[in-house]
Amino acid sequence: MKLHPLYVATALSAAVALAPSMAGAQSAQPTDPVTQPGFVKGTMVADFNTQRPENRDGDYPVKGIADKFTVDLAVGLTKYQGTISCLPHVFSKHIGRVLQEGSCTYDVNLSVMNPQNVSQTRTVGKLVGSYAIDDKGRANLGTSNLRMEVQTIGKAQGFTSPFGGSFVGKPPKVVTTLTKALEEAKKEVRTIEKMVGTQKVTLSLGNVDPVRFQATSLAMGPVGTYPAATVDGELIYSYETDNWFPQLTIQTTGAKPDKFSGGMKWVDVTDTEGHYELNVLVNEQPAAKGEAAAFAAPQGEDAFFMSDSTQSVINGKIGFKDKKIGEAVIKSDIAFDIGVQNVSAVQAQNFAKLLLLLPMQMWGE
Repeated sequence: MKLHPLYVATALSAAVALAPSMAGAQSAQPTDPVTQPGFVKGTMVADFNTQRPENRDGDYPVKGIADKFTVDLAVGLTKYQGTISCLPHVFSKHIGRVLQEGSCTYDVNLSVMNPQNVSQTRTVGKLVGSYAIDDKGRANLGTSNLRMEVQTIGKAQGFTSPFGGSFVGKPPKVVTTLTKALEEAKKEVRTIEKMVGTQKVTLSLGNVDPVRFQATSLAMGPVGTYPAATVDGELIYSYETDNWFPQLTIQTTGAKPDKFSGGMKWVDVTDTEGHYELNVLVNEQPAAKGEAAAFAAPQGEDAFFMSDSTQSVINGKIGFKDKKIGEAVIKSDIAFDIGVQNVSAVQAQNFAKLLLLLPMQMWGE
């Protein structure tokens, strides 16, 4: 998958500064719609240790070498701060035997901000544990110990909430001395649809890499007002355009399911800099008829990235600045500046949890 020829996810050395208006935006209930620039804001530093020449043995990294992602991310009045360490699959050179399974291990502090003074924070628990990824690209969270551990503080009751279900991404590639060639995964195709004005746009994606979710459970938290949720569907990556297309259903416990669609568009700036432009729709509604409909002609893939003030949208940017040795990216500085438009804090929190769950799948090559 494009973004970088590696695996990515998070970090920062300074605290995230939120706009003073955040406190007012958060005074509503977590299920009330919010319109707020920078609702998800922070930075990540991804250290791709497996790509450094001294850490490689031919086609594979040395066993025990992990890519480290240090996270400092604010989602509304909550924060995720800590590290995610991901080990890649390592295979034997001769017959492709698995020498090391892929896995991701979390050590992330969970904090809340004082709604009356967002500069004041309190650590309430941790996102902790790990999950393994097999040589078919499958992560079975039901057998993992990945969870939210939240303490009882003041009037807030503590809890332990596990992640569960499973998701499947692209299998790791195997290189052996017998073939000395990559085993290319069979190309998959998808057709997706959306409404532009009163017209339906159909987009055929000819070479995609989907991450499939099968009753994937997102843990409750970081505080008890954000219930557990279940994810089904696909997050589809297009090799032809480097864009992501969510086709997801996320159902929060006790609520109606939410449909996530739209897209995340990759924009190259330089050889070492670029960003995603987000236009992720939540429960897309048919556009109202009227004069505007006359100008809403289907526009192929671009239609999935058109802004619409009448919709519920997760928008903004995720920016990347890379450091390379040769062609290998060894470090990425990542900046999140994601807003919400008529989206609830619960819906935004579910989207953020999903991104944190996929450091290897979302940002890898």
